[in-house]
Amino acid sequence: DIRNRLASKNLLSTNPNLTAPFTQTETETIDIRADLEPFKDFKVQLNAKKTKNSAFEEIFRFDEDLGEFRSLNPSRSGAYNISFLTIATAFKGNDDDNNSPVFEDFERNRLEILSRFREINPEYDTNSQDILIPAFIAAYSGKDASDISLSPFPKTPIPNWRIDFAGLGKIPALQEKFQSVSVTHAYQSSYSVTNYNSNLEYENGLELTNGLDEYNTNVFAGDPNNDGNLIPIYNISQVMISEQFSPLIGISVRTKSRLTAKVEYKTKRDIALNINNAQVTEVNSNDVVLEMGFTKANFRLPFKSQGRVITLKNDLTFRMNFTIRDTETIQRRIDEISTVTNGALNIQFRPNVSYVLNEKLNLQFYFERNINEPKISTSFRRATTRLGVQVRFSLAQ
Repeated sequence: DIRNRLASKNLLSTNPNLTAPFTQTETETIDIRADLEPFKDFKVQLNAKKTKNSAFEEIFRFDEDLGEFRSLNPSRSGAYNISFLTIATAFKGNDDDNNSPVFEDFERNRLEILSRFREINPEYDTNSQDILIPAFIAAYSGKDASDISLSPFPKTPIPNWRIDFAGLGKIPALQEKFQSVSVTHAYQSSYSVTNYNSNLEYENGLELTNGLDEYNTNVFAGDPNNDGNLIPIYNISQVMISEQFSPLIGISVRTKSRLTAKVEYKTKRDIALNINNAQVTEVNSNDVVLEMGFTKANFRLPFKSQGRVITLKNDLTFRMNFTIRDTETIQRRIDEISTVTNGALNIQFRPNVSYVLNEKLNLQFYFERNINEPKISTSFRRATTRLGVQVRFSLAQ
């Protein structure tokens, strides 16, 4: 309320032609972290986060006719992000025609959400913003549409987690050959309102002191416009849910013979709801990653010189990375057929061998093979191959 207090003390110019806006911005961040170790070598990391960015702007100037300061064209905008939980629908796959049972729940949820809103005001429309967003949240979080909050701004952040277990290497049967064996699992999910802007027809209640949590809980849309649709206080163009298991399961081992290996399976999905056309864009990704490496001293080459097997005196290091990535983008529309609009199967194979000749000279032999198989007819298959030798000489003392 600083502008009104300054005006009451005659500390503001009374020039009626001033157009410089009065602006306030606010950023609120909640970040909760916890490290747990229920028993030895079993560690759990929990993280809950919420970020809210808000901005308020208006023209605050003197009105000569009224003899006082007035607020003109107030507006509010911002973005919202909160840690979420959508694991209940993470493994619900599509059928052979790319139809999603979760999207079908979204279509049905609209009717339940609509009936709840019409108890407040019978003018709500099935595909209005206030109906679509709660129906979307309920469907992809796996919750009941009859109980879920009607607000597009969830209030409470839900913890995500990471789990690391390194106790397998202490099992006697494995301890003879392995220095360490660790298992990893991690889950992250977030819900975000990419941007929101107050409707031009609203002038009251837009100040930053009025929390977003009040919208569609205590404060609702106003009177219908010329098309008969209720006017929401905040116009939201898109909301998004992003979820990833990074990894769903990962296993890393290190043997006593200096061999290391890691296998990971990762999944990710981004689901965006476009409010203007009630369209859902779903991007899915599944990755399988295999990494191997070893370092060996006195490595014997598979050929001889002057009748003797050649033995390398310094360490020889081998690294290999193999990745299979399957991505797919699907457009989903209400009462229409789902369509694959992008995606590919990508295979990468990257081995390399490096050898340190001395403190200054290093040799590396590398090979890279990349194959990309598209899932739509408008894209072509691509394959690239690279191989070569790198020689690195250090001038440092």
